[in-house]
Amino acid sequence: MTHIWPGRIFVSCHPMDLGDVRLRVVSYTEGEARAVVVDANTGKRRREILTVSLHPTAQTRAGKTRLTGYAPAGEDEAPADLTKPEGIEKDWFDGLPGRRFLVRLPPGLDLLNANDRLHHHQRAQKTRALRQAARFASRGLPKLDRVHVIGVFHPQDRRRRDPANWYPSFKALLDGLVDQGVIEDDDHTRLVGPDMRIGEVAAGARLALHIRDISPLTWANTSIPGEILARRSLPPHRMPIE
Repeated sequence: MTHIWPGRIFVSCHPMDLGDVRLRVVSYTEGEARAVVVDANTGKRRREILTVSLHPTAQTRAGKTRLTGYAPAGEDEAPADLTKPEGIEKDWFDGLPGRRFLVRLPPGLDLLNANDRLHHHQRAQKTRALRQAARFASRGLPKLDRVHVIGVFHPQDRRRRDPANWYPSFKALLDGLVDQGVIEDDDHTRLVGPDMRIGEVAAGARLALHIRDISPLTWANTSIPGEILARRSLPPHRMPIE
């Protein structure tokens, strides 16, 4: 069903619910009879739901308002944001040139960890779900020729973690950017990164892609990885806050 994808929010059509019952799709494989969902407001109560109850619109083909099942929330309630990293968001590219964009993925998605020991079918299903979620979350982003990407994992608590373990998840997200046409490919001629970081605690845990547009002139005249390493080699009292 083309109207169902990971991260999309559905609202109850039952008149007694008054729009307060909202579900977020966590994972779904095209053609399957069930999708995994959580409560959109809390990220809790993970369960499976029949896809026939997730309607493409709030009206029937006859134009009548549906009284059962769930319909997509408005576009203004999209589960991911696409903005410049301003306000409370840390600027991970502090001091570097180029336009910045932020793609937030919804909390509660099934993430891939390098330490997971999954059957290849399970891994493929999770990869496909993350890729679809990133494609949806990056809609509206302009086409970018070359980019530097920092992938930030926002954990649900403050335990120590190795952010590099989530590389398989970030790789799937980059493939979603390619699917959306944001970048033509994620090879070394167009992409620097993803550099992985741990961000602030977020309920349900979530991933975010911080994207910096690199101009052709900057790409041609600067060794981008070297530029990053040079910043890391500054004396402690001169290092930018990361």
